[in-house]
Amino acid sequence: MRSRGGRASHAVDIGDCVARWSELVLLGPDGKPDATISATSYVRGSDTARPVAFLWNGGPGASSSPLHLNALGPRILRSGEAVENAVSLLDAADLVFVDPVGTGFSRVLRDAANARLLTVPGDADAVETFIRAWLRANDREHDSIHLIGESFGGYRLAAVAPQLTDLRLESITLISPMLDATTTAEAPENDLALVFSLPTMAVAAWFHGAAGTGVDDVAEVWAVAERFAVEQLLPALHRGAALDPVERVRLAARMAEMLGLSPDAVLAADLRVGSEDFLRSLRAAEGLVVGRLDVRVTGALPEPHPEGRPPAADDPALGLGRGNIIHSAAIARYLRDEVGAPVGADEPYVSLSLDLNFAWDWRPAQPMPPVFRTSVVSNLGEVATAHPGLRILVLGGYFDLATTLSSTIHAVQHSGAPASAIDIHPLTAGHSLDETVLVEARDAISRTITHTSKAGTRR
Repeated sequence: MRSRGGRASHAVDIGDCVARWSELVLLGPDGKPDATISATSYVRGSDTARPVAFLWNGGPGASSSPLHLNALGPRILRSGEAVENAVSLLDAADLVFVDPVGTGFSRVLRDAANARLLTVPGDADAVETFIRAWLRANDREHDSIHLIGESFGGYRLAAVAPQLTDLRLESITLISPMLDATTTAEAPENDLALVFSLPTMAVAAWFHGAAGTGVDDVAEVWAVAERFAVEQLLPALHRGAALDPVERVRLAARMAEMLGLSPDAVLAADLRVGSEDFLRSLRAAEGLVVGRLDVRVTGALPEPHPEGRPPAADDPALGLGRGNIIHSAAIARYLRDEVGAPVGADEPYVSLSLDLNFAWDWRPAQPMPPVFRTSVVSNLGEVATAHPGLRILVLGGYFDLATTLSSTIHAVQHSGAPASAIDIHPLTAGHSLDETVLVEARDAISRTITHTSKAGTRR
């Protein structure tokens, strides 16, 4: 994917770093502009080489704003205003927050480009092109590189990482990552989907007082349910219709206790309690639905969703309402007025676009007959092999039913990366890094970067 320079703001001093918004024009096969991809970088001056971290969120269709202005950037939004962030990751590395095509101020410039860019390989190529262009433009090609991706951003990270093995790639941080959709798709023939979701559903029932476990610690609630799911439920589901009826009744009773449901409801679901049914039934008597991104959150049970709009779009923890796109005037104002992004006052900043998400093509770059898998898990093992010193940090929330902690641990431990390279760090959080865990998460990421990076003289 070719590129050429786009708009670029002038460097602006923000605290003890230099902030810059930059844009790259991505050219199509015919040499004409297809799209733009942009990012906001924060660089701290130093006589020694500093690590560079590239960060993005997921979706697909999400900008980098959750990690940028709600978590790890040197500025954080409070009541619509950008203020100093005491929990910034800037002490550990220079930071580049990437807004993929179709998010933030990054734009698709012609409709014909969608078929190429709104795909896993097209997205990875666009991000790779931007990373390499940024490193060249800032004379940072020989500094240590660290990739940080949240949610689908973990999928994007794993997709692009094998294309960057010629760089000094030293750590990968996966925050609530989506890595293998094949094992989490709920279907009668997929035993793992329920095994992965049951511990988080048990945590949700415990949090909302629907399951009296007598346990006060979320980690213990999750661990007990996870052991049951792996040691008892998984073998039973594997038996399918051949499962002994008495054993089926026993398991249903135990699941009912953990999930706050009736044994009859669990039996009616053939032990396969769907996550969406669970979220809509747990507090249905009060007219509430429980959040998927954060099972601690509740909202009013929504009206039937429009055709083509998945129920997950109504997640009260997502905050979309009945629309498909979230624009942020506060972020647009910050980037324009404080960082100096050369964008018009009426140019919207796209925080999240479900329209882009719905248009996404999940097919891999190369066909994978005879079985199609929506997974990039093995890429992590490939990159770990290419970089023996690589560290992989995994952060996941106990309250996240969108990308469950169980599924993430399973994916990373089956990636081919050595156990010695992997650090799994559970958080008392939902899908996103909220204020209660920011210090803990920042410190874990900082340790990972510091452990791998080696200081040297800046060229």
